[in-house]
Amino acid sequence: MNGSRNHPVEISARKRVPPLRRALMIAVAAACAAGVSQAQAEVACDAPWMHQGGGFTTTSSPSQRTTVFTVTQFSKRDGNNCNGQIRAVMNMSMGGQPVQSESNIKFEIADGKVQAQTEAASGSMNSHAGAGTFGATVSSQTVGVLSYVGEITSDGQRIPGTRSEGSMSGKLANMGQAVGTMAVPKFVTTTSDKLVGKQEQLQTPAGKFACWPVTYDRSMHADNVKAMSRTVNLNAQTHVVDHFCPAAGLVMRQDMTTNGKPTSLTVSALH
Repeated sequence: MNGSRNHPVEISARKRVPPLRRALMIAVAAACAAGVSQAQAEVACDAPWMHQGGGFTTTSSPSQRTTVFTVTQFSKRDGNNCNGQIRAVMNMSMGGQPVQSESNIKFEIADGKVQAQTEAASGSMNSHAGAGTFGATVSSQTVGVLSYVGEITSDGQRIPGTRSEGSMSGKLANMGQAVGTMAVPKFVTTTSDKLVGKQEQLQTPAGKFACWPVTYDRSMHADNVKAMSRTVNLNAQTHVVDHFCPAAGLVMRQDMTTNGKPTSLTVSALH
C-alpha cells in the first residue's frame, strides 16, 4: 500500500450507551482496526483470494470477533503488480453490546512488494440505544505498515519494527442533546524488531500452509484521555507471533499475549 489515503470507518451499536472506558476502547479499536486491515491487505497478486469478489474472513478468540474482507475492485498487470480496493466488515461484542464497523482500503503492490509509505485513515463511530446516542470521529496515521510479502528470505532474519500514531475525539449525546465530550489527543502503537523463526506447517480452518513465525513485542500508550470531566491513561503491552504463509499471501494466524492473557486472530476462510 502506498500514498496517503482516507479510509471511512463506520460503527453502529445497540443497547445502552457504553460506559466511559468501554467507549474509549471502542473508539481506539476502530482506529487500530484500520491499521490491521491495511496490514492484512498486503498480499501477493497471485494469492488465491486476490480477485474481484474474492477475499477472506478472520476470527478472533476468545472474543469471536469476525471480519470479512472482500475485494471490491481489482486490476492486475502481472503476478508482481496489481492494485485495488478491499471492503472490511467487522462484527464484535463489547461488554455485551454488539458493534459493527466497515472500512474501505485501497492497496497497491509493485514489483512483488508493498511499499512501506505513510497511510492516513479517518472514520466515524455511532451507536444508537433508543433515546441515547454516542458519536465520535476517529483519525489515525500509520507509518511503516506491516509487510512480509517479498520480505522474508530465511529464518533468523530481523525485520525493523513499526510505529503508528492516532487520535480520537467525539461527543456523547442523549435525547439529541450533547452531554459531554471525549478525546484521545494521541495514542502511539510501536513494535520491536521482528525475528523470523524456522518455517513450519500450520493447520488452519482454511487449510494447511507452510508458514514463517515472526515474533515481536507491541505496545499501545495513550495519556491524558479525557471524557466526561475525567482523565485516564490507556496502556497495553502485547507479545505477538505472526504466522505468515507465502502461498496465501497472508498472516494466517496471529497469537497474542497481553498481561498474561492469550488471544489469537485466525484466517478462518479464503473465498
